Amino acid sequence: MKHMNLKSRMREADGKKLASRLRRTGEVPAILYGHKREPINLSVGQKDLWHILHAATSEHMILNLDIEGADEGTILTLVRDVQHHPVTGNVLHLDLLRISIDEKLHIGVPVELAGIPAGVKDQGGVLDHGVREVIIDVKPMEIPEKLSIDVSALMIGQSLHVSDLIALYPDLDFVDDGHVTIAHVSAPKKLEALVPEPGAAPEAAVAPEEGEEAEGEEAEGGEEKKEK
Repeated sequence: MKHMNLKSRMREADGKKLASRLRRTGEVPAILYGHKREPINLSVGQKDLWHILHAATSEHMILNLDIEGADEGTILTLVRDVQHHPVTGNVLHLDLLRISIDEKLHIGVPVELAGIPAGVKDQGGVLDHGVREVIIDVKPMEIPEKLSIDVSALMIGQSLHVSDLIALYPDLDFVDDGHVTIAHVSAPKKLEALVPEPGAAPEAAVAPEEGEEAEGEEAEGGEEKKEK
């Protein structure tokens, strides 16, 4: 995984008023913590952060962080949390965790489904994408951009699970349970409605409505009177 660069500046102690003021000037409040060191309150450029997030495959990425005026040099960090505005989607706050090259991390990696399932192409089924990200234990320099798995052979009713990814990538240390579903091909909704459940009793014949029955009886009675 490519490590992006992010510039930051130190800021005053946290507070709602200060955070709102920062956002109005095009800055995003952030905090850097970890490795048993005192947390540092930071601010980062909103545009810089926007470009980084839109270029990444996952928000849980590795960043090379530079703090303006600090003598620490470039700091290797993991984006631990990104808080978004519920309506606008703008970034409200960024949490950064100090990491080192040699330590393993719990990190989410996107799952890509490759190909078109036979159950979709030939049977009209629907592909359901299960979990879109799996958690692995991995060193920062060994984080893959994504994990790809071929779904072309799936027919209606068939699935792929995390265990299939484990078999494809034996060198990775997966955290998620192997039974978790990654992809499943289901029958179209209309077809599902027409196919009865196993062991279900056939539907009962529909009785005529009261009005229809009465009209039928009147018609028969009328014909008998006519014949007489």
